[in-house]
Amino acid sequence: MSYCLNPQCPNPQNPEEILYCLACGSKLLLRERYRPMKPIGRGGFGRTFYAVDEDKPSHPPCVIKQFLPQNTGDPKKAAELFQQEAIRLDELGQHPQIPEL
Repeated sequence: MSYCLNPQCPNPQNPEEILYCLACGSKLLLRERYRPMKPIGRGGFGRTFYAVDEDKPSHPPCVIKQFLPQNTGDPKKAAELFQQEAIRLDELGQHPQIPEL
């Protein structure tokens, strides 16, 4: 299954082999490379998805963090904190037991 990243999509679940969402028409590959498979978390800054890297032959697992702040008083501060989290996760992702971000 592929999962549409469009937060407004009425039906985000799609067959794995297609390139565009059947419900809203959004691209299903992020940067022509990463395919979100299913949501695995949601927080104050956005959503997290289990994904695969289709650019590599083995299609290794990875994680997509989508910035989608909710109820934040300061969007600039939220973006700053999200960026800091991404940097920390990137450092952790270099461990063989943790999926790449």
